Amino acid sequence: MRSILIGLSLIFFTLSVIITFKALELPAPTPLTHTPLSDRSLTDAPLTHAPSYQDSQKDVASESNDAVKNLTETQDTNALVTDLKATIAQLEDKLRTTEKTIENIKAESVKTETIKTPDIENHPPRTLTVFSGRTFRPGHDAINEAAASKIEKLVNEISVFPNSHILIEGHTDNIPTGKLHSDNRDLSLRRAKTIANLLISKGIPRDRISVNGYGDTRPIDTNSTEEGRARNRRVEVKLTFREGEN
Repeated sequence: MRSILIGLSLIFFTLSVIITFKALELPAPTPLTHTPLSDRSLTDAPLTHAPSYQDSQKDVASESNDAVKNLTETQDTNALVTDLKATIAQLEDKLRTTEKTIENIKAESVKTETIKTPDIENHPPRTLTVFSGRTFRPGHDAINEAAASKIEKLVNEISVFPNSHILIEGHTDNIPTGKLHSDNRDLSLRRAKTIANLLISKGIPRDRISVNGYGDTRPIDTNSTEEGRARNRRVEVKLTFREGEN
């Protein structure tokens, strides 16, 4: 807008100059006198050339073209600014939508944790049975036949609490397995899964069972003696209860 006003002001100023100049070109009325002219006055007098009418028209046209050019540039700039504002508004809307989605996800996550945590804190797991290190061969996860009767008894105890959740946790001593692609944590997990699969084969729903392998990170005795290491090699079966069940 400022460029438009400047352009129009230049046009009006130029027109004013032309009108003033034209007014000055008109000869003022003077009395007729006869003054003799010498040859010197005709030849030696300096000649002055006033701007022609065509030159003035060219100046006016040039100023007009500049004003139109400035107006066009201003309009283009305004259009670009409008487009940028629209793009920014769209991006801000998307950002608000994304932030709202993230907040909803966080709220659902907190809600889920709030629902699950009280059962663990208010009702600590109850240990039903412990499969000792002698249940498995050293470095293996296959159960021996002597533990079969223990499985049957465990199934009967679990059936008394149909809405409980079953935790099966495997543990080892600190002696390395000696296998390239297996460590104590992996061995403890595989042994816990063996017990879980036996319970599932006896009719316990899979979705009621959770399995963990802790390796040698949770010993209950010293690993300096054979007897202590034997106690540390174990699989514990626990139950967690809901409100009013234990």
